[in-house]
Amino acid sequence: MVTSQTATLLLFLAGCLAENPLVVDTSAGKVRGYKMTSRAGRSFLAFSGVPYAKPPVGNLRFQAPKEVEKWIGIRNATEPGPYCLQYGTFEEKPEPFGSEDCLYLSVYTHNTRGKAAVMVHFHAGGFHMGNGERWYLPNYLMDQDVVIVDVNYRLAYLGFLSFEDKEMPGNQGLKDQVMALRWVKQNIARFGGDPNQVTLVGESAGGASVYHHTVSPLSRGLFHKGIAESGTSYNPWALSPPGFAKSMAQQLAKNLGCPIRSTSAAVSCLRSKKGSDIVARIVDLIRWQVDMEMNWAVLEPEGYDAFLTGPVSKWQHQPVPMIIGTTSGEGLLRTHYIAQNNTDFDWLNKNFDKLAPVSLWYSASASNPDKVTRKVRKYYFPDGQIKPEYWVNLTQMYTDSWIAIGVIDGANLHTGPVYFYYFDYIGEYTFDEGVNRTLYFAAPHIEESEFLWQRPWTNRTLRGDDLKLSQKLVKLWTDFAKYGNPTPRGSSVSWNKWRPSKHNYLYIGNSGWQQKEGFATDRYKFWNSLNYRDKFN
Repeated sequence: MVTSQTATLLLFLAGCLAENPLVVDTSAGKVRGYKMTSRAGRSFLAFSGVPYAKPPVGNLRFQAPKEVEKWIGIRNATEPGPYCLQYGTFEEKPEPFGSEDCLYLSVYTHNTRGKAAVMVHFHAGGFHMGNGERWYLPNYLMDQDVVIVDVNYRLAYLGFLSFEDKEMPGNQGLKDQVMALRWVKQNIARFGGDPNQVTLVGESAGGASVYHHTVSPLSRGLFHKGIAESGTSYNPWALSPPGFAKSMAQQLAKNLGCPIRSTSAAVSCLRSKKGSDIVARIVDLIRWQVDMEMNWAVLEPEGYDAFLTGPVSKWQHQPVPMIIGTTSGEGLLRTHYIAQNNTDFDWLNKNFDKLAPVSLWYSASASNPDKVTRKVRKYYFPDGQIKPEYWVNLTQMYTDSWIAIGVIDGANLHTGPVYFYYFDYIGEYTFDEGVNRTLYFAAPHIEESEFLWQRPWTNRTLRGDDLKLSQKLVKLWTDFAKYGNPTPRGSSVSWNKWRPSKHNYLYIGNSGWQQKEGFATDRYKFWNSLNYRDKFN
């Protein structure tokens, strides 16, 4: 029997819970967060390792994500979720690490009773490595009044295995992202976020993810703006041409001793294997140094649950406002490995015709890759020879092939407003710590991230011009999330919308910020003449 005193106590405790901003009642159960401090000294609340889907283990491996199960009591949300199981391909001692039970997100907010614009972040890593909170901290962005959500999603074979049929269509990792967006729509108001003001943001594979959502029927109504940094659906690594994913899935099955007489037989066998053994087979895809012959996202058969379908030319773009951009030295992501490995340029010159189709990502998408290679060699190297003195040319070739041409395509083909930027700033530190600073002549891949996110494992303090640029960039990104325009009335920066006929952009560099025109116009025309993606047609 409940006495009046007991009832009073229960009501008191319930009231305390309601007044405690560190505890939020989500649709699946209560979570307890903790306090953090932004760069400018603003206190904010963090909720780490919040599950947004059922663990994709056992029979759920390779399946689309399922709704998270409810829990009783208060769940501590004070530690980041684990890395999604992946292989440390480029580590000094490569080995599998992480967990298949990895579908967690983190939320950062100033006020659980507010109604702030929301920024949902998808991390980089080529769709085969990476992590959200363990790679990125929001301390810079949280100087502003926004809510940040950082999402982990399945990677490599565990997130993108596809036999290109209805039994195993693929894109599980991207469907994880959709599930996270549904979670945001249902729950973010409880954290002080506005479910009608959701901006997707990502860099590299995260940028391609953002763009994929703009053309996916599953994502409609789940977000309202997008920021795609150094990646769109049109980059050569962002999408598998028809038939390629199936051949790679069959090869994986064979390498693990599984039958390929049918999709069901292969998948059943693969579910019986250790996850670590599956992700370790990524080494079978490496052709030279870090060049990997695999595109993870795939065009699925038509169906109500398909994330992406073809043909690409028939995609229906959601006309949401977007920021799209690139850095000046994207190709350093590749050429610094050429330098690190002390690659013999005579050997590279002799073997270039064999290496280029995979290294430049058109081996599977071009009907005549040899013809493309001959034209590329002639265009980037004045005498047709790859030499050390053509280091800048070599890097420019990778910049264009891997990133620049695809992001221009993304800007041209998007049906909503686009604000295009070109990041050419070199600061005291670099986001990609593996790049040899002596090779710098431009800003390396996703370098803008150095000024938007704090790295968890460093104690860096941005100073002087670096700090000023970071504060300015954070203001642009968060204003875009709030208003759909990075430079609302009163802004100190002018930034006009992209016009395909002008190739106009905002230049961000050590010499200042300027609006310019004619971004990569000639190089873009050259790549468009190559038919290097004709298998998508």
